[in-house]
Amino acid sequence: MKRSFKYILILIAGILLGILANRNKGYLINAQFIRDHLHFRKSVENPGELLKSSDLMVVLTFGQSNAGNYGDGDYVSKQEVYNYYKGDIYKAKEPLLGPDGGGASVWTRVGDLLIAKGLYKKVIIVPCAIGSTSVQCWSEGFCKEKLLKTLAYLKKDNIKLTHVFWDQGETDNVDGTTKEQYKKRLKEVINLIKEYDAEVPFFTTVSSYYPYGNNNSYGISQAVVTAQNEVIAEIATVKRGPNTDSLNLAYYRQGGAHFTEKGLDLLAQKWVEKIEQNSK
Repeated sequence: MKRSFKYILILIAGILLGILANRNKGYLINAQFIRDHLHFRKSVENPGELLKSSDLMVVLTFGQSNAGNYGDGDYVSKQEVYNYYKGDIYKAKEPLLGPDGGGASVWTRVGDLLIAKGLYKKVIIVPCAIGSTSVQCWSEGFCKEKLLKTLAYLKKDNIKLTHVFWDQGETDNVDGTTKEQYKKRLKEVINLIKEYDAEVPFFTTVSSYYPYGNNNSYGISQAVVTAQNEVIAEIATVKRGPNTDSLNLAYYRQGGAHFTEKGLDLLAQKWVEKIEQNSK
């Protein structure tokens, strides 16, 4: 009897692990699930004091892989740059908690540069990018669910964003998304942010470059970049971020799409220039 009960428990445990593995197979393959749930990072002891700091930037970063952890290298932040994730704040460390990918993001570099230039004293990054995702995923798919959950955590903790950074467009280049489709869906994404905070500045990159899977000249979708530019022109709270399509030389990109360390360094500088221009 005892042996039978033991086998039943093993069977139940096996079924539960199978369900968990199936639901999170994408995470398990790239260690994302393990990192997000068993990261062993220590949260800051006094988050309330940190959030009361003067000259504090709190920035939501999202979009696809170049807004996530897909860059080269193992960058170590030198300034007071932090990572907010599911209700806790950690000292920022690549790869950041929240987005997918096992490499480095551009955001710790951006935070370091902003603080070094005296624009902010501290920076909290709230990252939730997902690689290879379309604007439609963020306007109505599972990406939207992740965005809304992230915003709900921020609302629960009474954390107010100072900036939103969106970097996306490559997947829509490959998908052949029309200008009208992209523009409509990006406005829907912006409206999700406006429901959280109607006045927070929303920076969008001009991004579509992807050297594979399309017949566009130089791998750039004019439909996508035109849509991005028109949204910037039409909505007052939408600001122009870097033109990542211009950073397409071989020593800026690895595998044709994601950024090398040199590429991340330059992209971070471009982000800081745009932030500085819009802070005057």
